[in-house]
Amino acid sequence: MVRCLFLLLLLSMTISSSAQLPPGDSIINAKACKQIVEMLAADSFLGRFTGSEKGEQAARYIANEFRKAGCAPGGPESSFFIPFPFYWKGDSMQANNVAAILPGKSKPHQWIIFSAHYDHVGTKSTNMMALYMPELGKPEKNDTIYNGANDNASGVSALILLARYFAKANNNERTLVFLAFSGEELGLLGSQQASLLMNHDSIMAMINMDMLGVPISRRNKNPVITGSGYSDLQIILNNRLNEKLPGEFDKNYFRNDPFKSENLFRRSDNYWFALRGVPAHTIIATHPRNKFYHSLNDEPATLDYELLAKNIKAVAIGSGSLSDGTQTPSRINPLKINE
Repeated sequence: MVRCLFLLLLLSMTISSSAQLPPGDSIINAKACKQIVEMLAADSFLGRFTGSEKGEQAARYIANEFRKAGCAPGGPESSFFIPFPFYWKGDSMQANNVAAILPGKSKPHQWIIFSAHYDHVGTKSTNMMALYMPELGKPEKNDTIYNGANDNASGVSALILLARYFAKANNNERTLVFLAFSGEELGLLGSQQASLLMNHDSIMAMINMDMLGVPISRRNKNPVITGSGYSDLQIILNNRLNEKLPGEFDKNYFRNDPFKSENLFRRSDNYWFALRGVPAHTIIATHPRNKFYHSLNDEPATLDYELLAKNIKAVAIGSGSLSDGTQTPSRINPLKINE
């Protein structure tokens, strides 16, 4: 159903003339990042637990931002929502992934996916880990809401701003797909369901984004690409970034994953797509054992918004050769992933 809708949308959209890439700072900046993060990580969303009323409210907010950016719906029946079922404490529930597209001009059947999960662990009543994991932050007395600002309102801010950026540019030769997953915190549920609906041969690359707003350390502020050795996506991103903005970013701005023992490649939403050969990786800027990870203190005030904007801009510029169809990352060998 979803696959058919993608094809119908791609065939029905009129190819429009290309435009110059807009300056990144005019769309991707600290103020814009902060506005989105503060919205999604507000107490009113109650931690965006998968399938909850507030979680679905977050989904509607994201869909509206995609619509305002100028994206077309990527779900069934001209909807931005792709529902999926799951079980929670023995009950059957439903949540929604949010999907939007910018149809490609000359290569519409080749897709580049940008993704991020929008769900978080909710409140103390829904966060199972709160029962056996110590609280590493210093939350206010009686605070019960896991706001999930860095994890992963930061990644969703990237997704929304990339949609605005590429919609404004209006020169993508390949189709750009923007996917906001739910169910990540419950075991990559939304991305697993989405991976079953799509033609993997059509997906040229997938860039998943998670925890982009807090640096690994004071000295180490470069984002890393999980599973970077499985394809040459990292090389493509770094080369394009240095070609377009020499001197503004480190030569190897996107670094190798130094946390291999944490299995981040298999713990993020890129995993189900990589298992099917897609060059699918996650970009992450934060130490996986950051003191505010799944903490009540993961709130908007803890993020570095200048860094977040810089990381998003790097993705926007670095992925230019993917969007314009001039480069394609090597496919991943699924047999090597779980060796």
